[in-house]
Amino acid sequence: MTMPTLNSSQQATKISLRAVVVGLSCAVLECLLAPYNDYVIRNTFLAGGHFPLGPFFVLSVLVVVVNSALIYLNPKIAFSSQDLVVIWSIMIAAAGIPSSGMMRNALSTFVAYDYFATPENEWHSLFFQYIPTWRVVRDKTAIVDFFEGSTAGATVPWRVWLKPLSIWSLYVLIAYFLMACLCAILRKQWVDYDRCQFPLVQLPVEISTYRTGLSSSFWQNKMLWLGVTIPTFIHLLNGLHTFFPSLPDIPVRFRLDSVLVGRLFSAIKPFEMIVFWSMIGFSYLLSLEVAFSLWFFYLFFKLQCLIGGLLGLPLISGPGVKWTAYSFSAAQEAGACLTFVAFVVFQARGYLKKMFVDAVNNNSSNLDQDEEAMPYQLAIWGLLVSILMLAYLNHLMGMTFTFALMFVFLLLGMFVALTWQIINGGIPVINPSFSPQSVFLTTLGTSRLTPSTISWLFMHPTSLTSHLREFMMPNIMNGLKAADEIKINRRHLLLAMGLAMVLGLIVSYYSVLTVCYQHGALHLPTGGSGGLRWLNAVLTSSKTNTDWINSGFTVLGSIVTLSLIFLRRIFVWWPIHPIGYTMLSSWASHKLWFSILIGYLVKYNLLKYGGLNTYRQTRPFFMGLILGEMTCAALWSIIGMITGINSGYRILPN
Repeated sequence: MTMPTLNSSQQATKISLRAVVVGLSCAVLECLLAPYNDYVIRNTFLAGGHFPLGPFFVLSVLVVVVNSALIYLNPKIAFSSQDLVVIWSIMIAAAGIPSSGMMRNALSTFVAYDYFATPENEWHSLFFQYIPTWRVVRDKTAIVDFFEGSTAGATVPWRVWLKPLSIWSLYVLIAYFLMACLCAILRKQWVDYDRCQFPLVQLPVEISTYRTGLSSSFWQNKMLWLGVTIPTFIHLLNGLHTFFPSLPDIPVRFRLDSVLVGRLFSAIKPFEMIVFWSMIGFSYLLSLEVAFSLWFFYLFFKLQCLIGGLLGLPLISGPGVKWTAYSFSAAQEAGACLTFVAFVVFQARGYLKKMFVDAVNNNSSNLDQDEEAMPYQLAIWGLLVSILMLAYLNHLMGMTFTFALMFVFLLLGMFVALTWQIINGGIPVINPSFSPQSVFLTTLGTSRLTPSTISWLFMHPTSLTSHLREFMMPNIMNGLKAADEIKINRRHLLLAMGLAMVLGLIVSYYSVLTVCYQHGALHLPTGGSGGLRWLNAVLTSSKTNTDWINSGFTVLGSIVTLSLIFLRRIFVWWPIHPIGYTMLSSWASHKLWFSILIGYLVKYNLLKYGGLNTYRQTRPFFMGLILGEMTCAALWSIIGMITGINSGYRILPN
């Protein structure tokens, strides 16, 4: 089965008002439901990652159920391929906002500074003087009720939240606009010149192309349904097991920590193997070198831990190091990512120079600006102005202006690097092990930073700095790529996605704050103290200078990345792609490496012994694995929301 392609000369079509209305309505509903599903019931996240469950399930229902009925009634009123892609793109633009992409880690920072302050930790004297009054909620009752829940019948105290949320909304929307400008600038380089693979876009586009529902050849393919059957059977059985423990289950998660005993092998803990059927399907869509790199470098990280344990070296995680990583691996990852961004800029220097010159001269004759997501003048000047505005806002919130500029440029580098990982590696959930905090404390130390700067560095909500599993830029880029495949006007689509971001932000404030005040954030995964405990540790410890050991690991990460890029250019046969090294010890690598390994081994052997024809024939099977697992996750989430029962059964990474 091969997906039909549209004529490359076909003009991009305008998006229909119906598709925009349906897409925005579904996005609003998604933002209303996600906090209850994700935080209260604790189902599989409706908006988790960069292949969010909610939008894909809605797309599947529209094709299989709604379009089948509409075509039966009157084919003219059925959703077109363009309509379906527009709806999906609008939904993914808003998907992460009520979840980890924004609200899960943002709102508690407005109130945690006061709630968790005690005479023992002395937060009042440590950093309260560095917090502008307009940046946080000051009402004591509103703060306590946020964490512990308000009395029955009480409503959200919107008045005390209005000012800090308005300022934060300005900051967020500028950041989203900055990401849109970056996408408009980099799209042509990554899509037309670098030929990035965009694995997460392939199945939604294919489903949209075969829009006639079960009557189309896509849905009648036996290999597809064989792929659907495997995860469906396993998740049906395992889901029932969580409700009725007497029923058997089929394990798909294997923690090896219990067998890793002794001082030496304990160095590689935590170590687990998890089977995500959808990730096996995505890895089948990758090139062999990319898939190999993704699992190989995670095992390389564990080998480094083993060697460190053998030599008796301390394996520690300093401030800002995330998840299961250590300072030495986070430093390598930071060096690798930032070096790769520099390489991206260098590689595209000719294209970027021409774009900048034509934008300054207002010359569109050499570049087809009318077909891009935004005019290059707007993209370039919008990017520059957004950088300055974000730096100024960070300055108002406590940072020195020079440091604020450095902070924003580091975020830009992270956004570009992680977006490249997603559109090339098919990683549905990405989270780096390094953060701006770890980078600056490693390279500068605390002696070169003012207490006010350090305070905002650690109080900054992590949804835009380090907890980036649903940040906006990859969703924008995936939407623009889907528009290419179906020939949709990119500029109109970006405007619709921008409207979804604004509506999603407003609706998510309502839904998340309502859930927090009803149930108490302390009982939800939204009620942590953020980076305040690290801030306390940093401010109370002695001043530090440059950490030369971990700075050396950062340089090592840069050297290794440049070497891998050089070797790939010199030797055609070189099998190791640098993408895996840029994700060396990330949370995504920890969760997904085993599934990627399975997909890689299957594809390698099919190509080796069956050839390209066998690969094409089996491709629907792996599409079916994705479809089956995502459908099961959606159905179990619906059951959880209807019953209100927290079964604890989560299918996708959380």
